[in-house]
Amino acid sequence: MPAIEMNTSTVSKINNSFKPEGFYSVEFAVNEPHPVYQFKIWRSESSPMFVVVKENSAVLPKLKAGNVLNMTYYSSDAHCPKKQIETRIGHICSERQGRFQGHCTIDLVPVNQATN
Repeated sequence: MPAIEMNTSTVSKINNSFKPEGFYSVEFAVNEPHPVYQFKIWRSESSPMFVVVKENSAVLPKLKAGNVLNMTYYSSDAHCPKKQIETRIGHICSERQGRFQGHCTIDLVPVNQATN
């Protein structure tokens, strides 16, 4: 493969990783540098990006809808860098049945696309 094609491909992968659908996990701290919480990012038809948190998790009482946190997003492509994005906590929903029973789903809404 010629070098120009590899460079174009790499740039394309990096650009795609900055879109919400390019991320697989997110980590953040609440009010302190530690502890750092890390969650897998989920998607559905009704929510483009959310995390699933156990109802008895220590982080849950610290998260309020509307709060903005600086979160680190990790791409599903290992060659793409992590990205710091200010993110608003969206709707928090306690799941009483189904796949996420005993957990809460928390919508994530990026508000600033600042590069790390």
